Amino acid sequence: MNLKQFNLICLVITVVTGMEMTSVAYGESTSISKRLEIIEKQLKAVQRKVFTPGSEFPQNEPQALSSVPSTGVSGTSLAGIEVRLSQIETEIRQLTGRIEEGNFQIDKLKQTIETMARDYEFRLKELEKTGPASSMDEKSSFDDDISNQNRNTVAEQENLPQGSEQDQYSYAQKLVTMGQYDKAETALGEFIKRYPNSDLAGNAQYWLGQTYYVRKDYTKATRAFLEGYNNYPKSQKAPAFLLKIGMSLFAMGEKTDACDAYRELGSRFPDSSENKTKRLSEEQRAGCR
Repeated sequence: MNLKQFNLICLVITVVTGMEMTSVAYGESTSISKRLEIIEKQLKAVQRKVFTPGSEFPQNEPQALSSVPSTGVSGTSLAGIEVRLSQIETEIRQLTGRIEEGNFQIDKLKQTIETMARDYEFRLKELEKTGPASSMDEKSSFDDDISNQNRNTVAEQENLPQGSEQDQYSYAQKLVTMGQYDKAETALGEFIKRYPNSDLAGNAQYWLGQTYYVRKDYTKATRAFLEGYNNYPKSQKAPAFLLKIGMSLFAMGEKTDACDAYRELGSRFPDSSENKTKRLSEEQRAGCR
């Protein structure tokens, strides 16, 4: 092989290699161009679906996209699409969560209803089984009521001892002098209930008021003394009722009403020991004069 032949072979190889490289470059360029065209067509299709009248996106985006060479769509438009898609995904997740919560509540309600249904069914079956014995249950209930009444009667008898009316009054009044005010309250109340027309009922009412007064329950004390004055106006305790009404009212801060009670005492019972020995000092203490 001479030098001319060698140079000719090199030249052929160079030409062929250059043609192959040109062909490859031309093929790659053509492939990229086609891919860009496909992408641009897809973006335009997306735009037609997204950029509809009333949409948050600008209506002239398709024209803007068509004017952009080879890049397809601007970064701003893509960012807007991504934001909107993100919002839609968020809303879908929220709705999905609500639906799941609703389904959970429905399932829970179904379970509750099923439990109640089984319970009612069980109770109905039990009632059907025990139906013939219902009369016995009613009789048992009636016997229980009678027993309760008997127990209440026994309890009332225990509040007051056996004996005469005078004995029972003396027992209740002695509880007051002994300072057993709770028991005295119960015993005196029972005595008044048993003997409302007794000559001793007015005295019992007075001592009942005293059990409240010494315990500084002035509201109940005032009510008890007032009931005594109204129900037993001819009782020997009538002047004492008025005096104690005034003292209880003053202890409650009702100065005007207390002074009225003292004046009533002086007007109705001027010769009573309560009027002569106690009314003046109580009026002065209340500031009536």
